[in-house]
Amino acid sequence: MAKNIKKFVNPKFTRTIGLGPMRRLLERHRDALALDLSILDGDPAAARAVIQDFFAGPEEAYPEGLVADLHRIAELGDADGLRLLLDVADRLCIAIAPERDPDGGETCQDPKHFALRVFLDFPLVFETASDMLAMAARSSLAEYAGVEEGVEAELTEETKTAFETAAAKIFEMDHRGCYCRVGWYADADEVNLVITHGSLVRTTPIVDAGAERVISFRAAEHAVLSYSALAGRLKIGGVPMARRAEVAKVFATTMLQRPEFFAAEDAQNLYTLAPIERVGCGFTFNHAFDPGIREVQIVAAQADLMGVNPRTGQPRVLRSVSSRDGFDSALAGLSDGMRGEPFGNDWRLNHIDIRIHFDVGGRRPAKVAVKIKPPTSASFKRHRFEDRIMTLLRRNGLVHDRFADLAAIAAE
Repeated sequence: MAKNIKKFVNPKFTRTIGLGPMRRLLERHRDALALDLSILDGDPAAARAVIQDFFAGPEEAYPEGLVADLHRIAELGDADGLRLLLDVADRLCIAIAPERDPDGGETCQDPKHFALRVFLDFPLVFETASDMLAMAARSSLAEYAGVEEGVEAELTEETKTAFETAAAKIFEMDHRGCYCRVGWYADADEVNLVITHGSLVRTTPIVDAGAERVISFRAAEHAVLSYSALAGRLKIGGVPMARRAEVAKVFATTMLQRPEFFAAEDAQNLYTLAPIERVGCGFTFNHAFDPGIREVQIVAAQADLMGVNPRTGQPRVLRSVSSRDGFDSALAGLSDGMRGEPFGNDWRLNHIDIRIHFDVGGRRPAKVAVKIKPPTSASFKRHRFEDRIMTLLRRNGLVHDRFADLAAIAAE
């Protein structure tokens, strides 16, 4: 869970939230609620005191559904969440007018109040914003390159239903329940999917009405997919490693009508550190082509000394050297650990962490951390600067261009 609900339902919140919205939230769980809601019909001050006492108790005493609701509202109950909710409402052409008091005057609503109001009155806006938040939270994505570029996904109700049905079966096989909801979102040339599904069942003892009992519940989890027709690439996050290829095939089958589109042997041979290995520990990033990038620092790196397992004949790591430096000296630290030996047949660069400083118009730049681990992974928060980060990696030779030979032949 992103936030502790104790912080969300603190005394300040329960003293200021309207009793009408609070009643509507609690009534969603009336059957499992150990609280007499008739208290809300009486004196407001007394009602707030009872509600405050209720939320001051242990979270285990709340109905499971209420806990889930509070956590979802808390995730969007801050300034960033408010902006996201308003942005989504604008995209959906749904007007959310500011609340007024009975006399028509302005009311002061903090982001938690606003998030609760949207949750109750504008469920489409809330669900979409929640999906967007889940998508932005994913930084470690598995990527698959298709056999060609420019293949458009066929987005129809029939293909969407087919994908959702097939995805539900995959999660059900992993004992995550049969619930599956997919949100579909277009962004320029990309199609983004947020899959809400169940988690493994959890069992916990609670105290209820003066007695102990055990409850079982299945929390909601999210997986994200993003497909770029222009690049022919599919990104997958929140899916167990053993199931990623299967999910990629389901997408290719239902949305592209080409089941083997992501099944090539080099479909995940996407990143390389060979340019750094060729230059050695004196490598620096070229970012002059993008005046908005102030600096690129290599802040961490790992090198592996490779050998051969005498019993199997397979390569193995004999030892590793790691270096971390916040001032762009991580590669120099590797050189010390490698005793000055160059990269080559024995030493291989395992991964690097870089920090990119983007000029955003202020005195302080926006900093984005990126971890590059060949051949499959470039991990970073992709809700900002993704195109520019990928261009930086390509311009420095760290991205395999799978279609470079085909492009050269076509040009000739």
